[in-house]
Amino acid sequence: MTVIRNWKDVVPYIGHDFAIIWPIFRSVGWPDKTADEAPLLGMDGFTLHRMQGGQAGDYHDHASKEQVYYIIRGSGQMKLDGEVFDVTEGDAIHIPAKVMHQFINNSNDWCEHLLITADVPDSES
Repeated sequence: MTVIRNWKDVVPYIGHDFAIIWPIFRSVGWPDKTADEAPLLGMDGFTLHRMQGGQAGDYHDHASKEQVYYIIRGSGQMKLDGEVFDVTEGDAIHIPAKVMHQFINNSNDWCEHLLITADVPDSES
């Protein structure tokens, strides 16, 4: 079944301390989500994040999930396993499972990014 959802029709929540998150799509079986809200079979989530200038998310990792951050608007920094990288519009950042990461908006403006999350079948290696 094909599903079309607009991020404006999704109820956002606050996550990672300071990000406003719109969970556009989640994986099948996600708790409290309808089939239209959770149609993904191969991915865990597709979300839109917005973060106010001067804020930073929490520093964390995912044991069995990889992620791609795609910067839509603005700039900031990604802290990856202790190393900090500048990121800006158009940058895509792949974060393998078990890599500590944090998004930091060190600008005065809002930053927007898409976050694609996928389960890693065997994250032991």
